[in-house]
Amino acid sequence: MGAPCFIERVFFRVFPRNMPGRRLSYNASLPWQERYIDGLSFLPAFERDFPVLSHDLRNVLRQSVDPGIALRRAFAQAPAHDPMSEILYVDTKTYLVGDILTKVDRMSMLNSLEVRVPILDHEFVEWVAALPAEWKRRGKEPKYILRKLAERIGVPREVIYREKRGFSLPLVHWMKHELKDMLAMLLDERTLQRGYFDPAGIRRMMDDHLRGRRVLSQRLWRLLMFELWHRNFLEKFVRPAGLFSLPIVADSRRKTPNTAPALAAAPMGE
Repeated sequence: MGAPCFIERVFFRVFPRNMPGRRLSYNASLPWQERYIDGLSFLPAFERDFPVLSHDLRNVLRQSVDPGIALRRAFAQAPAHDPMSEILYVDTKTYLVGDILTKVDRMSMLNSLEVRVPILDHEFVEWVAALPAEWKRRGKEPKYILRKLAERIGVPREVIYREKRGFSLPLVHWMKHELKDMLAMLLDERTLQRGYFDPAGIRRMMDDHLRGRRVLSQRLWRLLMFELWHRNFLEKFVRPAGLFSLPIVADSRRKTPNTAPALAAAPMGE
C-alpha cells in the first residue's frame, strides 16, 4: 500500500494503546474496500496495536507477498454492482473456501464424518448472488429473504430473530484461570530465542494483560498456540539458532540441509 494516511501519521500513533476507539479511528479512515481487508488482516492490526515481531522477521515479511493482494484481486474481479455483493463475492472466493470450509473438512474427516453443504449448491449460489442487495439485507436486518422464507414455513419467530450465537472459545475465562500459568511460556528463553518476537513487545503485552489494562486474550491465545505448534511439530526437526538459520535434522542418522534463506540470528535480549 502507499504512504500512511493522515489519521495514521498524526493521530493513531500518539493515541494511548488503551484508548477506546483507537483501532476504529484508523480503520474508519480507510476506503471501504481497504477497511474490509484491514479488518480481515490479523498481522497488520496486531502490529499497529502491540508491535511484537522481531526486526529480522519484519524484514522477511517486507520481502514477502502481501496477502491482501488476493483480496484486492477478488474485489477487482467481482461481477457485482453494489458493495454488499462485492463483499459476498470476495468472501466466497477467499474466506469461505480458505477458512470456513477448510476447517469443517479437516475436523469432519478427522472424525470420519462426511459433511454436506446443500445451501452452497452452485446453482443456488448463482441464483442468490444475482438477487438485489435489498433482498439480502434490509436496513439492519441481515439474511432478510432467508428469515422471511423461514417465517412462511412456520419456524417460530423466537428462533428466527434470536441473537446470533457463534462457536467462540471462552478465551477470557481461560486466560484468567486454566491457562494463566501457561502464558509464562511466551517469556521462556526457549520461546524467545527462536527470533520471531521482540522480548520487550511480548513483555508489554503480558504486562497490560495481567494488570487488566486491556483484554488481550485472543492475541495471547494466538501466540501461545503458535509456540505450542512449534514445540510439538518443528522443534524435533530443527535446532533453535535464531530466525530461519537452521539445518533440519529429521533424526540422528540423516541430515537434510535447509533450503530457506539463512538470516543472522536474532538478538536474545531486548
